[in-house]
Amino acid sequence: MLDIYFHDARNKPILDAGFVLVDINIGRMDANLDLAEKYGVPLRRGVPALAVLGEHGELLYSQKNGEFEDMRNLQSAALTEFLEKWRPAHAN
Repeated sequence: MLDIYFHDARNKPILDAGFVLVDINIGRMDANLDLAEKYGVPLRRGVPALAVLGEHGELLYSQKNGEFEDMRNLQSAALTEFLEKWRPAHAN
């Protein structure tokens, strides 16, 4: 659902204007776990999980509380709100 919401008509322009979306496959919790650890994403809280990096790779936000783990029950507007909050200043 998260991927669908990233690409819907309301969110895609925000994403395209200020973000580079990188999907990380964690397999069955047995792949790329080092990236989750590096960026402080507690996968035990559920997936999908998000981190936001700045233009120089610095961590700006790491989802700590499983905010998107119940994506099937959230609306696209929840992702819109998230993207608007973290939209880079130059993308406004």
